[in-house]
Amino acid sequence: MLKKYSMPSLILLLMGFIAFHPELAFAQAGSFDSKVNSITNLIVGKILPAVAVFGLVYAAILAATGDESSKRRMVLVIVASIVGILAKFIIPMFQSAV
Repeated sequence: MLKKYSMPSLILLLMGFIAFHPELAFAQAGSFDSKVNSITNLIVGKILPAVAVFGLVYAAILAATGDESSKRRMVLVIVASIVGILAKFIIPMFQSAV
């Protein structure tokens, strides 16, 4: 039978796990800027395009089923995709200003 654990013991267990796996806590060697750049590149390079494709597919399915709001959703997805693509250029502009 499984034993119920209290919240402090679960937090302690999680802290112990992170202590032995520092890569999960982003405690690797390297500068903070390189970590931020790698996370930004991951989001802009992989996650945003995938979300854009899923959004377009969803809007296309809605259009195929005859939903009236599908045209508006397609426009919103396309605008969001353009902003996501331009994020590669917008983010460095803000980083250089700071």
